[in-house]
Amino acid sequence: SRHFSTADMSDAPPDPRQAYWNELTTCKIVACYVKRYRDRQMVWIRAIGIFKAIVTSGTIGAWAVWKEHAFLWGTLLAAAQVLDAAKEFMPQTKNIRNASDFVAALESILIDARFEWYEMFNGRYDADEIMARWRKLAKLLSETEGKYFPEGLQRDTKRQRLAEADADAYFKREYGTGSDTNG
Repeated sequence: SRHFSTADMSDAPPDPRQAYWNELTTCKIVACYVKRYRDRQMVWIRAIGIFKAIVTSGTIGAWAVWKEHAFLWGTLLAAAQVLDAAKEFMPQTKNIRNASDFVAALESILIDARFEWYEMFNGRYDADEIMARWRKLAKLLSETEGKYFPEGLQRDTKRQRLAEADADAYFKREYGTGSDTNG
């Protein structure tokens, strides 16, 4: 099931161009949301890397200076090594890979969608052609989400608001209008 899209075939706006624009903006909001999600997951991976770097380099020096705490330093060093070995099995590592691949796939879809939008905006497609392209775009978003996030992605209200603001700024920069209007 689609977790992000705000429209589906049953509640499409009567104007085909508006339907396509809505789906285009939804795709961009989703891309922004998942970028922010990916970046948040990266915080965990970086924290583990920093912990490992500090512990492995600091432990050797601290061990030499404070030999009476050798057990503590040994424990920290072992913990750092376990975290490093387990990093590939941590959900954050998988989530970063999936999110990065998802965003790359969605950005590629968005490139095509923007060119289609240009053609629509200039009147080169009739209503049936626009609706067929809208359906294709909605389907691509759903399939891409299903491929990279088969269990869905936990909703975060703050991240959603920030992603909407990111997308709105993008559409204002690119089209001179916000994501909530028909560019």
